Amino acid sequence: MIELFQPADYAIAALAMVFSVMGLFCGFSGMLAFALASVSSFVAGSVGWNMSETYFEHLWTRALGVLLVALIVFWIVRVIVRKLVNGLLAQPADAVFGLLSGVILGALVPVGWAFSGLFLEYSYLASEVARYVG
Repeated sequence: MIELFQPADYAIAALAMVFSVMGLFCGFSGMLAFALASVSSFVAGSVGWNMSETYFEHLWTRALGVLLVALIVFWIVRVIVRKLVNGLLAQPADAVFGLLSGVILGALVPVGWAFSGLFLEYSYLASEVARYVG
């Protein structure tokens, strides 16, 4: 199986390792805050992009405004979630659960790629997951 890997699969594996190490150091509260903040900033950016076309004449000002709103939403959600969850877990449990959540988040990358269905020929992992997903 490993001989069938393509360069995108090694990038996915490296991303999974980065998420695992990030989860170990940031803990569960940091990983949960990162995941929720990423989703909420994506939603805010999408909604902001659709709503801002009547207010901005130039494309670059519209993109800059949406980027700023998405970054502010990311920061606010990350701070709120991290503060709420950080007090619930002791430090060793927070690190272990953070490592596990980092591994799960890294494993969700090929699943998300398989659900998108885009450029599956560039990744053996994503194409194999796509066979089971859809």
